[in-house]
Amino acid sequence: MNFLIQIAHFLGVSVLDDLGSRSGSLRLGLRPLPLRCFHLCLLSVSAIILPLQADEFQLGLEAYHESQYTEAIEAFERSLESSESAATHHNLALSLYQQGQTAAAVWQVERALRLEPLNEAYLFKLGALRHKLGLYENPTTWWQSAANMLTKSTWIWIASSGFWVVVALLALPRIGGFQRPVFLKLSSGIAATCLLLAVTALTIQITQQPSGIVISKEAVELHHAPASAAPEAGIARPGERARIIDQHKDFLKIETEAAITGWIQVNAFREL
Repeated sequence: MNFLIQIAHFLGVSVLDDLGSRSGSLRLGLRPLPLRCFHLCLLSVSAIILPLQADEFQLGLEAYHESQYTEAIEAFERSLESSESAATHHNLALSLYQQGQTAAAVWQVERALRLEPLNEAYLFKLGALRHKLGLYENPTTWWQSAANMLTKSTWIWIASSGFWVVVALLALPRIGGFQRPVFLKLSSGIAATCLLLAVTALTIQITQQPSGIVISKEAVELHHAPASAAPEAGIARPGERARIIDQHKDFLKIETEAAITGWIQVNAFREL
């Protein structure tokens, strides 16, 4: 009851002392604001979901330490359905690896790195998993990690803000007929630097960031056309990064990190 009273006070809802006052309020036609009811529903749902998510994650950890990897995988997947986190992807990857699903484990670590791109432990384990699959190239360079520190939408916002700040700082002195003071020159320099960094990061994300991972257990044939009977164009290795170029029905045209282009079935590839 105290918990409900605290919620009511938090939402600005008066706590009715007795049934008589409630019925009196109803007779007067008073009713809670829809927005407050919506906030109350959100608070209630959060109070239920967050403990469930934590419970599923803890169940996954306990199952993993007891070598019950199937149960651990199921628990971590349920936790991800509630809310995505890098730690859950990482632990799910370890569980999948123990089950012999190395390519799927690579995808999970890659996804964890999308959320925490500078996590050295994840980078090390990704390299180890790729080495296990025969992928010896360095999976991530420092500039790719730096570009992934922020999301694409955030970099776009920084680039747009930097551009308009530079334009404003260059135009104001001409419009006002005065020379630019030192602090305006310094501000325009900072804005121009932010613009340059944002454009560089966006370029790296668009041109070098992979679209997904080959998740098959064995090497997959790439075809010259979106059909299984089409001539072979090359091989895509399990766990290999690739960039999507086109799609036709159940086939994706990809370019692998080995610079091989061809069509692959959708179920052999998973987008990040």
